[in-house]
Amino acid sequence: MFKAVTSNPKLLRDSIDTISLLIDDGLFRLKGNGIELTAADRATVSFVDFKLKSSAFDEYECDAEKDVGLNMINFLTILKRANTGDKMTLSLDEKENKLEVILDGVSKRKFAIPLIEIRREEMPQVDKLEFMAEAEVRSDVIEQGINDADIIADSIIIEISSDTMKMYASGNSSKSELKLFKGTDVLTKLETPEDVSSRYSIDYLKKMVKGSKISDKISLKMGKDFPLRMGFENKDAVLNIVLAPRVSEE
Repeated sequence: MFKAVTSNPKLLRDSIDTISLLIDDGLFRLKGNGIELTAADRATVSFVDFKLKSSAFDEYECDAEKDVGLNMINFLTILKRANTGDKMTLSLDEKENKLEVILDGVSKRKFAIPLIEIRREEMPQVDKLEFMAEAEVRSDVIEQGINDADIIADSIIIEISSDTMKMYASGNSSKSELKLFKGTDVLTKLETPEDVSSRYSIDYLKKMVKGSKISDKISLKMGKDFPLRMGFENKDAVLNIVLAPRVSEE
């Protein structure tokens, strides 16, 4: 049996809103301590690792682990139907092979989302990645740097040294640069044994940074010409997104 009730559907909705920008179909694992999702996008350029703790719900019951496949857009469309003040209940109708969503407010509305068959294929071993550099940055500042670069080029270089973090892009004789300094209220953590830099797709970064709805701080982990891990965390949810680097462009 699975049943989860929350009087604040916003956290789940905001999380799925970000994930759906990258992932079409997701295989959720319902567990006794919460809900997990691990998935790669079709091009295997990005990888999502999401955990929503049971503490995010007013009531939570799951007596056996179960994998549930859902189309992310279908799920998000239903989640967006929740009004302020609505209580949301998620439950499984295993006989009909559907996820039921009940929104209880000034009226009681019920939706049923069909489960889809998704094979748990071998995922990239991103948990084994050894990141050299780590930074903790205010999310609105990172989003601003990505949007600045977006008007210049389709990729951005992120560079971390012992005391600064830079994001810059160049194209058609134009340039953008964002520079942050260690120890400020914007860049609250910066650790690296040596200078590292890597280039990433701006299109993907623009989607990933939407996770700032979950947390006002972003954890960044990277290396030299290495994948980037962008993490968002609060007391009830953890969303980590790993992005493959772009090939260097001269």
